[in-house]
Formats: sequence, structure tokens, C-alpha cells
Amino acid sequence: MMSSKLISTILFVCTLSFFVEAKHVRFAVNMQYSGMLNSNDAYMTSTFQSAIGMGGDLTHGYLQLTQSATDTNIYTAIYNIPAFQMYEYQFELGATGYDLENIPVESQSLLNGYRWLYIDSLSNDTLNLPAVYYSGNNSATEIMYRIKVNMSNESVSPDGVHIAGNFQNNNPATTIMYSFGNNIYEYMAYLTPSTYVEYKFYNGNTLANSEIVPGTCAFSGNRIINNVDSAQILPTVCFSGCVNCSPVGTENFSVKNSINLAPNPMTNSSTLAFDDNAKFHSIAIVDMQGRVVKQINNIQTNLVEINKDLLAASCYFLQIVNDQNEKTTMKLIVE
Repeated sequence: MMSSKLISTILFVCTLSFFVEAKHVRFAVNMQYSGMLNSNDAYMTSTFQSAIGMGGDLTHGYLQLTQSATDTNIYTAIYNIPAFQMYEYQFELGATGYDLENIPVESQSLLNGYRWLYIDSLSNDTLNLPAVYYSGNNSATEIMYRIKVNMSNESVSPDGVHIAGNFQNNNPATTIMYSFGNNIYEYMAYLTPSTYVEYKFYNGNTLANSEIVPGTCAFSGNRIINNVDSAQILPTVCFSGCVNCSPVGTENFSVKNSINLAPNPMTNSSTLAFDDNAKFHSIAIVDMQGRVVKQINNIQTNLVEINKDLLAASCYFLQIVNDQNEKTTMKLIVE
């Protein structure tokens, strides 16, 4: 039988090891458009504060950022944060938080609406987060894409769900995804503007754990972003699927029957008319290769016009989802 002294020693070591399992994280924000006048006014708050002994979580005045010597618009701070957890945070002005940034929905946590990150590494190097604009999604050199995969039809690996692509050297071991629940796993990718991106999901952290992307939405076996242009949340797709997971034969025909698309075929523009009593809809326009060529989110009106814009003459699919997560797909022909 263990002595109480030995048990106490083991508990102490375990408690200590929890705090040793930490990651150096460099937070950064671009204050160019923040309206900040005093260089000492850049702060942040976070849910990791109590864990590192810097005030209670989300309290003001403890996490001050320092102006960069090479770019006076950039403010940074490095904190040693316990790993294997998700944290929320936001940037603000002043020690009392007299101005809080308005975080765009694309960057918001699904819990409380703050920015978020999941720390999955114990390596001694520093995780350098991009210097996003205050109240913005992007940095001065990168555009944020929020990528989601539904793992409802899979037994998730103990190693977690990963993503890999040409934006991170195609290494699934380095990039884990995080789930807020419902088997939806997410990753915030910061991509170079006007680039072509290939990627796929992995149920685990090795190349052997790769999904098999169907040919209708794959190019050379990968998912693609044809041209990185604006911050957005990509439509959720099923692991090894082209659209979100749903049981066989459960397409919501009542939703489809309450949506009208005209004219179709399209010459210059077409109009979608909704009559399903939903508060909002989102639309992804997908080409024949399964590439999302246009995304329209949070439509709160009954009518939305789809302009030809950069749509080449071809057949497209409109993936439509409403606020009740009811979804349907419609075909659009562009002449």
C-alpha cells in the first residue's frame, strides 16, 4: 500500500507536469486602423489568464502588448500557455478595456464569440499567430479561411482530425483541427492572397489516414481553393464527401420546394427566392470539379441575386442551408 506521503508526492508531480505541458504563443495584432493614439494602449484578454497567474480570465489590464521595433502598427506579446486546450481571446484598447474590438463572425469562437485557438503542441519553439487587423479577419499579408469537416460517419482517431495541404508542406502531423461539438472539426488557415490551394483531411496524423476525396469535387485527389480572395467560412463537408454529411435519402425536399431559382439557365444574373420561413440562408456555388467558386453567407432577405461575375459558362451546384441546418442542392446552368 502506498504511503500518504508518496501519494502526495505523486499528486504534486502530476500537478506540476500539467503546467510544464505548455506552449510559447506569440499573439500579434495590427493596430493600423484601430484609431489607437497611445502606443501603451494595446492590450488583450483571454481565458488562459488564470492558468498563467495573470488575473482572472477575461479581466482587463494584465495582458499588455508591446509595439514592434520593425513595424509600429504591430503589437505583440508572448505567453507560456498550458497545452491541449482551446482558449478564447480578444484585443482591446486601454488597461480598463475602454474599446473592445468587434470580432468578425468568421473569426469567432462558437462558444462566446471571441477569437480562439487550440494549442496542441509541447515543442519548445514559439507558435507565431498572424498579426490580424484589430476588428478584422486578415493580416496585412494573409487571408483567413475557416475550413470545416464533418466526422459524423467516422470513428475519430485518438490522434485527432488533421488537415494538410500545400499551404503547410502537406504534413498532417503538424496541423490538428478542433471541434466545438457535433463532430464538426475546424481549422483557421491564413493563406497567401491570389494563390491556388490544395488540401485534404486526415482521420489521424499520418499520410495513411487520408480521406479519399470523390472525383466530382477533387482535383488530383485533393480539395482545392482555386483563388484565395476574401476571408470566409467554407461550407462544411463530410469526410471523404463533397457535401455535408446526411443520412441516405434525407435531402429536405420541403426546403427545396420552397426555393425558386430563375432564370435558369442564367445569362447575366438569376434570383433565388426563399419561402421556408428561415431567418437566414447560406449559399455555396460549387463547380463541376467540386470547387467552391463563390460563398454567400448570412442572407437575411427573401431574395438574393446571383450575378454571373466570374462564373464561366458551365453547370454549377448551389448548396443551400438555412438556420435550421436544413439543406438542399440545386443545379444552375450558366450560358
